[in-house]
Amino acid sequence: MKNKMLLAGASVVFLGISSIIFYAISQMSIQHLILCSSNESGTRIPSGLCNYYMLNFRINASDINDLGEGAGLDYILNLESPDKYKIAEIFISRGLDVNGVNHFSNKDVTPLHSSVFYNDVERVNFLIKQGADANIRSEGYEMTALELAEKLHKDNDKEDRSEIIRILSSVSNVHQEVMQ
Repeated sequence: MKNKMLLAGASVVFLGISSIIFYAISQMSIQHLILCSSNESGTRIPSGLCNYYMLNFRINASDINDLGEGAGLDYILNLESPDKYKIAEIFISRGLDVNGVNHFSNKDVTPLHSSVFYNDVERVNFLIKQGADANIRSEGYEMTALELAEKLHKDNDKEDRSEIIRILSSVSNVHQEVMQ
């Protein structure tokens, strides 16, 4: 009898904690849920639970719109998590614009422009693979990502952007040939 009472009490506690966690996850903004799923939110909720909930019950049109009206894909690609590219790929496959500008930047830059600023070759390759358009001009800088990379490479000899320039040159040429 004592064991049954102990088991029943433990079950009630487990269900109570599970309900609180589920409620907390369900009330998160998509941005906070992304942070939680990549273990960067500082919450005590296991990242696996956040990731499971995000993949199976979220990333809907409202979440895509909310993210797109803010930092867009940059929000995900600025994560430190090694899973950021998997998360980004899922969001892109569900409708997040790979060329959508970061509205929190005062220059409205695309993720490709941001990757040039960060001098992040892996990010450039990822974005190109996902269909990013290298010919888009940033409204704030009035340059394509390639032109921006060339300018930054020329102006700042401490950062070598030659690999990014090479990648963007090859993609920009392909786009130009297709457009002609």
